[in-house]
Amino acid sequence: MDSELMHSIVGSYHKPPERVFVPSFTQNEPSQNCHPANLEVTSPKILHSPNSQALILALKTLQEKIHRLELERTQAEDNLNILSREAAQYKKALENETNERNLAHQELIKQKKDISIQLSSAQSRCTLLEKQLEYTKRMVLNVEREKNMILEQQAQLQREKEQDQMKLYAKLEKLDVLEKECFRLTTTQKTAEDK
Repeated sequence: MDSELMHSIVGSYHKPPERVFVPSFTQNEPSQNCHPANLEVTSPKILHSPNSQALILALKTLQEKIHRLELERTQAEDNLNILSREAAQYKKALENETNERNLAHQELIKQKKDISIQLSSAQSRCTLLEKQLEYTKRMVLNVEREKNMILEQQAQLQREKEQDQMKLYAKLEKLDVLEKECFRLTTTQKTAEDK
């Protein structure tokens, strides 16, 4: 391939070709995001050159590669957008789950605190009840001791009463004997006086 042909078709970044031959097949194969240039044929020499078929085939292959790369780029962009959305959804779901976990943790801490307060209150009440029970036991023992003392005193009083009654009966018997003796003496004295 001569340099004139290379320059007129391929060109370079710094020196693009001024006019490039566009084969007819490009009109039948539109590519995404490709804007075909309005190109013209510079000389009939290119069409009749021996390398024109290879050149056309190379251009067609290059166009297919560009088309395939554009499709892959579009697919990659779509995949990137899908991944970005999924990542955002995953991040949101993770944040929601973290928030729910934090709320559950805070609720658990609150419940533990409430249970701890209730337990402390129950322990205080239990201690108070134990003291009250101990006090009640002492009171019952004191009452039982007092009751036993009262019963002993009553028994003592009963014994003393019985002894007093026995002494009274003994005195009454003596008094009865004395009265009888006095009556007998009086009768004897009267009899003696009458004689």
